[in-house]
Amino acid sequence: MTTKLNDSAVIILGGSSGIGLATATAARAAGANVTITGRDPQRLASARAALGDAVTAVELDAADEAGTQQLFSTLAAVDHVFITAGTLVADAGLATPSGELRPALDTRFWGALYAAKYAAPNMSAGGSITFMSGTAGRRPLPGAAVASASCGAVDAFARALALDLAPIRVNTISPGYVDTPLFDGLLGAQRDAVLAEVAQSLPVKRIGRPEEIADAVLFLMNNAYVNGINLVVDGGGLLV
Repeated sequence: MTTKLNDSAVIILGGSSGIGLATATAARAAGANVTITGRDPQRLASARAALGDAVTAVELDAADEAGTQQLFSTLAAVDHVFITAGTLVADAGLATPSGELRPALDTRFWGALYAAKYAAPNMSAGGSITFMSGTAGRRPLPGAAVASASCGAVDAFARALALDLAPIRVNTISPGYVDTPLFDGLLGAQRDAVLAEVAQSLPVKRIGRPEEIADAVLFLMNNAYVNGINLVVDGGGLLV
């Protein structure tokens, strides 16, 4: 893939593992100056060690508005921003206490809002913002209505910002099932069995790899004519 990221400033909120780390790796390989954030200090340190000393790592919870403002106020340049943060909260029948449901929106939607709000004033005219959505915005996850709604909220938000922040481009990416550490906590000992079953239901007969989503994110950063879209990368999952 032809890259235009050489010497550009790429900031990845949630870049310490999974899709975020894979995107940071790809952007660094493309010659970008990369800054990653993460809320787990140990995981963040491991990611920085893997990426190399040229990468800047900042401890930050994406739902922390003041911290996000502080981050972007210290950056000399911002060309591309990718926000990966999202939380899956179970809420079957909306029986879960309301306070426990808030992280699903606080992390994905409000985290996206904070990032856009404080990044945009420092961004170049040819820059881009990419939000992490999910296929649950189109096909809701049973028992996770609020998390599904957070995906839809980010999709609508991105389309509106593509107009409001022009000429900065704003897009969303919607991965399907991807082999990331997220499933370790969600599925526990059943992880491998559940993902194997999901894989067989997909037309491609496997779940995705973080690097494949990273390729798509770099496409959204590189292609200056792509704006206001939701790019689904799910192995054909929405078809079945």
